[in-house]
Amino acid sequence: MKIKVGLISTMSLYKKFPQEAVVKCQEDHNKALASLEKMGFDVIVESMELARTSEEMLAQAKYMQQEDAEALVLYVGTWTYSNIGVQLYESTKLPILIWTDSGPGNIGIVGASITRGALEEVGAKNTLIHGPFDDNVTLLKIKRWLCGAAAISKLKGTTIGVGGARCMGMYTAHVDPSEIKSKFGIDIDGWEQSLVLDMAKDISDEEVELFYTWMKQTFGNIEATKDAVFAQIRLYLALKEIIAENNYDAVSFKCLPEMPELYTSFCLAHAMLNDTEDAYGKKEPFICACESDLNAAITMMILKNITGESVLFADYLVVEEETGIVTLSNCGSQSTEFAASKKDVEWVHEGLLEFEWKIGCACPRYVARPGKVTMARLGRINGEYIMSIMTGATVNVSEEKMSEVNPQHPKLFIKIDADIDAFIKELRCNHSHIVFGDYTEELLTACYVAGIRPIYVR
Repeated sequence: MKIKVGLISTMSLYKKFPQEAVVKCQEDHNKALASLEKMGFDVIVESMELARTSEEMLAQAKYMQQEDAEALVLYVGTWTYSNIGVQLYESTKLPILIWTDSGPGNIGIVGASITRGALEEVGAKNTLIHGPFDDNVTLLKIKRWLCGAAAISKLKGTTIGVGGARCMGMYTAHVDPSEIKSKFGIDIDGWEQSLVLDMAKDISDEEVELFYTWMKQTFGNIEATKDAVFAQIRLYLALKEIIAENNYDAVSFKCLPEMPELYTSFCLAHAMLNDTEDAYGKKEPFICACESDLNAAITMMILKNITGESVLFADYLVVEEETGIVTLSNCGSQSTEFAASKKDVEWVHEGLLEFEWKIGCACPRYVARPGKVTMARLGRINGEYIMSIMTGATVNVSEEKMSEVNPQHPKLFIKIDADIDAFIKELRCNHSHIVFGDYTEELLTACYVAGIRPIYVR
């Protein structure tokens, strides 16, 4: 998932400006382009010439829109007229990173600072970064800010398909579709769970058998009954059809408490959609949230836009105040990408007793591999959108520890970095969403661009 970053360089439109300064800014433009490409961005450039006048800036801004740029870099090498930068923002409404070089003989900060101030005056989402083209610290700052900003831009024009109504009274899972469209640019569409049940019946036995054979070859073991696994496969394949037919960018479904009694749950579908491969080969992870949780789906979309990787959906299950270790586990499924390997995943029979099961289901049982993780969750406090952000590290545990609560479910055991009292104080939802790595800075930028109040728990 390459991020589309537009690059425009500018300087004073005054025609009597020394030619050596013009040449220097042009050379800087080329260096900025090379640095952004080295960072892995899909860099959009309308012209290798500087945008010095209103006409030149507006022409380049129009091109950025045509090429669907998701964030902009405005390189400022010397003094410039700040109204030119404002015209760029007003034409694109994209987040803008102002970059200027540092070091002997460079005076770009004068133009960069006045441009930054002008953008602030008109409410543009922007930042200013001052540093060399080959400095790793500078480049990391640029990369993190652009990834966080683009994560919000990528949401515009997307659609989440939600199957079923509010699940088990969860206020934290439901949203106002008009607010979501206005704030994030996301459309909320709906489909009924009865539809996927009907479609599942039409999936051929041959296709289900092929998928089952792939599972046996790929994962460590399948202990769940064949009837339950086959039913789960049918739901997954039916869901893929619904997603394709409606061009969804993410989905969430109610599932509980009706589906176990009617047929089976969506546990395998949840895992496979969020994974990077299935029986048909490698694929992009597709955001899927449980329990009609739309705040979950949006949080997961932001995390995926930042990382390009699978995102995990899970419940806070156990909090150990004395150790600071938190157990997270979804009710029956989560992406298998978090296991040490596919062979460490066992598909076992669901054991939750609070639901009446018609044929049961299959759960991907494993313990998440060790590593640094970031946890995030969107929510609202008295109508204001907030995002809780935390970091920690997954740890290995004994089989006895794994089996203490809901032994059939996949689990993460996370030693959180935050003080345990601070964690409890800021806990507002049972659901959390996790990626490997530390993406705090990217999430803080995403919150700034989206107008969300971040609550960084540490």
